Amino acid sequence: MKKKTSIYNHIYNKVYIYNKVYIYNKVKRMAAKAVLFTFLCISLILSSSLLASCDADNSISTRYPCQFIFRTIYHPGSSIETALQGAGTYTMISAKKVNGAWNIYSTLNDGKSHTETIVLSTAKENYANYSHLGAGNDLKDANKNGFILGTSNFNGYVAWDRQCLNCILQYGGTNYPLEWTGNRQSVICNKCKRVYSLENGTITSGGHGKEDKMLMQYRVTYTGIGSVLTVGN
Repeated sequence: MKKKTSIYNHIYNKVYIYNKVYIYNKVKRMAAKAVLFTFLCISLILSSSLLASCDADNSISTRYPCQFIFRTIYHPGSSIETALQGAGTYTMISAKKVNGAWNIYSTLNDGKSHTETIVLSTAKENYANYSHLGAGNDLKDANKNGFILGTSNFNGYVAWDRQCLNCILQYGGTNYPLEWTGNRQSVICNKCKRVYSLENGTITSGGHGKEDKMLMQYRVTYTGIGSVLTVGN
């Protein structure tokens, strides 16, 4: 009887050990799969973020230098800040040094055709250099230079170079300023008659073919009324 019990105990112990090892290996495999799954998810998220970042960087033009800083706290209620408060509001911005101080020119798309002159009167403001605001370099009329800044309906803050890149590439030079047209949600080049949307920079009419280029875009940083606005590449 003792021998029979001993055999049963031996078999029981073997089965117990086998089950214990089996369960341990199964849990180990499941844990490994969970770790692998987590790693793949994290990799996918990081890859997506990196691609999104790269796409954003790729959309910013570096063909012409653009460096603009504006301390809105010194100029409350300016037309520049107005352009950043409502969708579909844009302004054309340029600059010129007058009597040792930088003057910023801003023309809203409100249909009034009024250009506001904002004098940077502090030493802190004039320490910056506004000579590089994109492609335009008309020395006689600074208002034809610079960029267009505003708030789009679906893409947040945007800044577009005011020059027609297609004419720059076709004819040379950089004196093809864009002007408001239609409901002033678009701009037109009077040289080639292309019309560009300020929402996304694409050509909406007057295109010449698949080789056409959209507007040159610059990066906008702005966190609200009273903050520092920067536009550049």
